[in-house]
Amino acid sequence: MIAGVALVLVVSVAAIVLLVGAHPAIAERAGRRVARLARRVRPSIDPDKVAQTSGRLVSRARSALTGRAFFESFGFASADLLFDLASLDLMFLAFRYQPGFGPLAVAYAAANIASAIPITPGGLGEIEVTLVAITVGFGAPSATAVLAVLGYRVVNYWLPLIPGAPRTRHGKQFLRAAS
Repeated sequence: MIAGVALVLVVSVAAIVLLVGAHPAIAERAGRRVARLARRVRPSIDPDKVAQTSGRLVSRARSALTGRAFFESFGFASADLLFDLASLDLMFLAFRYQPGFGPLAVAYAAANIASAIPITPGGLGEIEVTLVAITVGFGAPSATAVLAVLGYRVVNYWLPLIPGAPRTRHGKQFLRAAS
């Protein structure tokens, strides 16, 4: 159900974006109309400035989404998702269970779609519950699924936060307090 609703929303938004982004002049007209409506709520909005910015954004997006730049970004995005899925598979293998590529891909896709609904930051809790429920539904032992998914999320979500912590204001305070 969630996947169906999400798919309809994504296709609708993509169709609108492609229609408006087909040409800078169309984007400028659409931006001007939206700005006029928004001006009723916030009078400081300048429709001409919004129209000009919309046209510029469409021109930049068109140049980024054509030719080599598109294929490079598509390749990097695909590799990111495949390496992420492979790390989930390796975590299951670490607990001596092989769910198979199909069930794992379905669970991974459903978890990412569920996390797109912003209930918690980073899909925290949503991804774990969805991954465990679907992998158990495909036959994984409950304890193995919970351990593998929690291990995957530690590596996928929490581990990358550690190098960035010292660069933040709170991270510096934490490092001072720890030393």
